[in-house]
Amino acid sequence: MSSDHFAPPQDRSQEVLIPLEPLKELLVKLFVRMGMFQVEAEIAANRLIEADLRGIHSHGSRATERYLEAMDMGDIDPRAQILTITETPAIAVLDGSKAMGHVAATRAMELAIKKAREVGTGTVAVRNSHHFGAAAVYVLMAVEAGMIGYCTTNTGKATVAAHGSTQAATANNAIAWGVPAREGAPFVLDMACAKTSWGKLDTQALYGLPIPTGYALDREGNETTDSAAVKTLLPAAGPRGYGLAMISSILTGALAGGKLPINKKKAPEIEGSEHFFYVIDLKQFVAEDRFHAELASATEAIHQLRPANADERVRIPGELEWELTQRALREGLYVHRDHASQLKELAKRVNYEVPW
Repeated sequence: MSSDHFAPPQDRSQEVLIPLEPLKELLVKLFVRMGMFQVEAEIAANRLIEADLRGIHSHGSRATERYLEAMDMGDIDPRAQILTITETPAIAVLDGSKAMGHVAATRAMELAIKKAREVGTGTVAVRNSHHFGAAAVYVLMAVEAGMIGYCTTNTGKATVAAHGSTQAATANNAIAWGVPAREGAPFVLDMACAKTSWGKLDTQALYGLPIPTGYALDREGNETTDSAAVKTLLPAAGPRGYGLAMISSILTGALAGGKLPINKKKAPEIEGSEHFFYVIDLKQFVAEDRFHAELASATEAIHQLRPANADERVRIPGELEWELTQRALREGLYVHRDHASQLKELAKRVNYEVPW
């Protein structure tokens, strides 16, 4: 569930069906070619495909070329050694050493889960990392472990306006919460702190669609619906999104030993990125059966609520993306034809014949 309220576009006439196994094989080959270790290439590929499964293609395999270019430029070190700077039983601070963000973030979430299992909660901050893609995929790691997960990330320079200003003050930091469920979809809130993500604007443009009004400003600070003219995004729900973006920047940029976005001057690829992960082992707080019975009861009651739109049933946050995932696991991924063509072009670098 995202902070914006326009659904990702879907137009089968512009889309291509991609089978999952060849897609993963291709991504792994591309990352290994750049020097990544096989196991880390598989981690990166898994995180990208998990974003695709949830319909977040802008943060999925469509972003592959961006990461390959960053490796070419030396902004990502494909063989970075992730270092532990500080550690106690409950917390750790890691230095990503310019690793691919998906790898540093996965290692950090694994460590937060391990600490939560041992002492009830685990908190891990990461500095000197890179763009980590979709936040939801990391909280889902905690969900898989039967725990509650939270994460947030800091990106490059400020691109989201301060509430009450037409100038950028914060980055479009993502935040995500994940809560396990014994049946059906887990609760997953994954949102940008602006009214939408930059990636979703790219997706709108890809499908030839305008940006809804009230989302973005141009270079002069005027509202625009032209994706090519967007310079600054507006915060979600005004002061609320602005406040969430600020606290995300503090938990990452300041607490992890980096910079807040207003003090960053360059693109995320050059400035790097920081992350924050927090995991709660719920069974150390309450009897697991009691927790799940209460959550299941509330979820069922929510599902029974009268829908505002007769064609749409009432869902919990993250349920729509969970449904998309189940369908994609059965059928494969539908992606925009330009996305499919881009992957086909990349496949030539590793002499890989894609079946689409």
